Amino acid sequence: MSLVRRITSAFFTALPGAFFLFLVIATPGMRREYYWITIFVAVLVLFGSALVLGFLQPSWLRPKWFWIIAMGFVALLLALFVTAILNVTPLCVGQDNGDGNNSFGMCMGYVVLYAVFYGIPYMVLLTVSAVIGHWVMNRGLRL
Repeated sequence: MSLVRRITSAFFTALPGAFFLFLVIATPGMRREYYWITIFVAVLVLFGSALVLGFLQPSWLRPKWFWIIAMGFVALLLALFVTAILNVTPLCVGQDNGDGNNSFGMCMGYVVLYAVFYGIPYMVLLTVSAVIGHWVMNRGLRL
């Protein structure tokens, strides 16, 4: 597979992660919250792993959209794993959330909530990005 196709695949795989990274950085007042570092690191892992995994597209794979979605999903799982690891540290456990201190169960519940409330929009954006990326790689690029 040509370098241009690999870069295109990486771009469309990482595009939804870039959107979420922009949202985290652009949200006013987010840096004052105790969970800022956890969320920021998780979104960086999401974006970075999607970029790297999107670059690894094999040349024999025909439905390009499938590979983009699969690698984006793996990046999402990796980001959720990193979030779970960070949430068992004092970055979450024992922090005052306004109603008391976070417990271990509460911090793991946050990971589940992140998976539901951020994972679903991420997968929708990833699907749209994969369809557009598939079209670009099959019809737009003649390299």
